[in-house]
Amino acid sequence: MRGKFVFNDDCVYKMPVHFGGDPFIPVRTVYGDMTGITLSFETAPESLLALLPEDFELLEPKVNVQFANAREVDWMSGGEYRLIQASSPARYLGNAEELEGEYVFVIWENKACPILGGREEDGMPKIYADIASERHYGEEWFTAASYESHTFLSIEFSRKEELKNEEIAQLNARSKVNYFGWRYLPNLGKGGASLSHATLYPQEMTVKKGWKGEGKLLWTPPDWWKHPLQARIISTLAALPVRKMAGGAMIKGAARLNVGDSRRLP
Repeated sequence: MRGKFVFNDDCVYKMPVHFGGDPFIPVRTVYGDMTGITLSFETAPESLLALLPEDFELLEPKVNVQFANAREVDWMSGGEYRLIQASSPARYLGNAEELEGEYVFVIWENKACPILGGREEDGMPKIYADIASERHYGEEWFTAASYESHTFLSIEFSRKEELKNEEIAQLNARSKVNYFGWRYLPNLGKGGASLSHATLYPQEMTVKKGWKGEGKLLWTPPDWWKHPLQARIISTLAALPVRKMAGGAMIKGAARLNVGDSRRLP
């Protein structure tokens, strides 16, 4: 007997597709309670250019490493997850829009659902890691990420001066950020790609409180045979030369991911 499942072109499907899809809605997902720690450092331009696709221009030889604890996530019925991402300022050169934002090299997340949605639907380079909640002793804050029982990154942040109201207002005046990714699906049974293109994923953050500070990133790359799927990623980022730490910040607020505005870039 022939199967009866058919696709509806007006719907959006997630794998496994045969359980049905939903009508497309330009979603704006709200993350009601966000805590973030960002540390930045200057590095050698050549090291970043080797990672940046040729459709992008590097605007500054700087790496931004961001930890975020996302709570009150509306699409998770008020649930939560955590992430760590590494990105650099970039401009997209593939069309006349001259879009500027952050090209994301990798995002580690500690739950499957945000990984699957962000990879397939928005082209973000998401992979799994165990990520600890932020903790502190006085004003010394810290967290860490591990994979298969190996801690590969520890983040330490010394919280210093609290942001003034005027500084928070300035941040909120430029709250929107264009995140760029690369959406890639390999061919089956041979080399090459069945799908490969740049993506745009706009997001915005409303800051309620913030602090300036300084910190450090402590990488511990695993032997490749312990983590064949992530060792190259971790080792590449750990090998980036740190010419100068470029400051850090901690913020508390809310975020909105404009999923409905994410799109393929030509």
